[in-house]
Amino acid sequence: MRTLALIAAGALALALPSRAPAQLAPSGAPSGVPTGLALAGSLAGGVEAGLSTGSAGVLELELLAGWEIPSSAAQTGLTIRPELAFGLGLAPDLHVALRPGVRVSVPGTPLWLRVAGDWANARGREPHWRWLLLGVAWETRLTSVLGLSIEADTGLPLGDSTGLPLLLRAAATFRP
Repeated sequence: MRTLALIAAGALALALPSRAPAQLAPSGAPSGVPTGLALAGSLAGGVEAGLSTGSAGVLELELLAGWEIPSSAAQTGLTIRPELAFGLGLAPDLHVALRPGVRVSVPGTPLWLRVAGDWANARGREPHWRWLLLGVAWETRLTSVLGLSIEADTGLPLGDSTGLPLLLRAAATFRP
């Protein structure tokens, strides 16, 4: 668990750069430039298909922090968001997961594509790479600060005792 905590702290430090001095007004107050920080929480449920033994049900909570980086070509509308998520699995057993990944907006749509690794101690095992998650999310922005999304994740099993993840997720994203 100590290794998991060290990896999480390091990845979070890299994913959340500090505010650049150029973004501060002469008085030292923020100049109104968005921070790029995105915080999200979600609830997911689904199955881990293809298992020969054990429960296939999956239920989890996920908290993530990311940094939204708009494309340098303003007309594309592309945004890339490196992120680090922490998952608390409630089924098939109580476990934790660490998910470094990246999310990319699909220009001109409310869609986001996600790729993330899943490092977890699920099924009573030592922490191991369980899945390479691939997902799509449809986000509705309620305000400039708050968005709600519905996501679908699947992926590639990375271990011999893991199945194919099929997850549906409801999420809220906060952009301070």
